[in-house]
Amino acid sequence: MTGSTWSHVTGVLFDADDTLYDTRAAMHVAGAVAAGRLWPSADPDRVAAAGVRFRDDPEGWFAAYTRGELEFDEMRQRRIAEIGRWLEGGETVSPEAFFAIYEPAFHEALQGFDDVRPAVSALQAAGLAVGVLTNSSGDYTTTKLAAAGLDGVFDVICSRDTLGFGKPDARAFHEACRRIGTSPEATLYVGDELHTDPLGAAGAGMPAAWLVRDGHVAEEGRKAVAARGIPVVPGLDEVAKRLGLADAAG
Repeated sequence: MTGSTWSHVTGVLFDADDTLYDTRAAMHVAGAVAAGRLWPSADPDRVAAAGVRFRDDPEGWFAAYTRGELEFDEMRQRRIAEIGRWLEGGETVSPEAFFAIYEPAFHEALQGFDDVRPAVSALQAAGLAVGVLTNSSGDYTTTKLAAAGLDGVFDVICSRDTLGFGKPDARAFHEACRRIGTSPEATLYVGDELHTDPLGAAGAGMPAAWLVRDGHVAEEGRKAVAARGIPVVPGLDEVAKRLGLADAAG
């Protein structure tokens, strides 16, 4: 897919985590900080890797939340319990104790990507509607945007808890389009999670771009997006360029 095939686009929706700000890195830091404080007798190597495990969520509780099987707070509680079992064989802590340490460390570590404001400004200056569609909660997304220095950038934020369903459910994509005032076929979706973001959006009848900031694209993933005509982009400036906004994005 080239930029010319996006000539009909009137709106752009962005994923949030690891698309607008570096959630992965911040979770890795904050999880290790919390583990070191709350499980001081645990294996040091596991403590150092606790943030990676918390983010990876090996038991799939975030996916269950996305499907509507758990509420946001319950999802987080189960992930904390899993970390406790992994660190010390069954001992766990309350969510309040965990997040009293985790959240300040997470917000301090969270960094917005440098290309977000220029790209969004270029889109808005060109008259395109812009919004966010995330599987995180609405309040938490607002908090993360502020911590990343991106508060006030987006007027419309659609989240799993505010919609009642999450990506890759087509209803999530379609409702987000409705809220920014565009049709699905004229709304570009940009995100980093292969199945949830670009493939999910394509399944909902939308043009999409797969954001791969580190450039590491597995062959299976490359074939999957190629089959759907979905481009792989290294940053949001590339999205603006493909929409014919190179000068404004630069």
